[in-house]
Amino acid sequence: MSEQRIKAVQMFSQEEIFRAIAYGALKARAGRLAPGEIFNIGEFELIVAEDENGEGIVVQIIETLSKMESLVLAKVRLQDMAIESRSDHEQRDWMAAFWKDLAQYLDKWQNIKMRLGPGEHITFEKAVSR
Repeated sequence: MSEQRIKAVQMFSQEEIFRAIAYGALKARAGRLAPGEIFNIGEFELIVAEDENGEGIVVQIIETLSKMESLVLAKVRLQDMAIESRSDHEQRDWMAAFWKDLAQYLDKWQNIKMRLGPGEHITFEKAVSR
């Protein structure tokens, strides 16, 4: 992981969306919300669902990939990381590596799972119960 990308990942992991999902997991646990329920925290819509194995409950936020990429680029621009000066190919490679690094960082430090999809979206989820 490049030092520049590490810094970008650390900064981005503090965004409101990740605080919302952490609070949403607590709210879902305390409210004993069932799969299929939807609620809002701030501007984010959270979905209560079963985990991939059907063994527990998670909360999910699904956002468009383009919206999340715009947020990343805005953060990077604020830190003068000069991503825009790179070629389109280099920018795509940097963004792909960024998502991979962010997924590892969120999983390790915030217990948030991240995956690309469905379609042109990105899904973040945090366990409510197992």
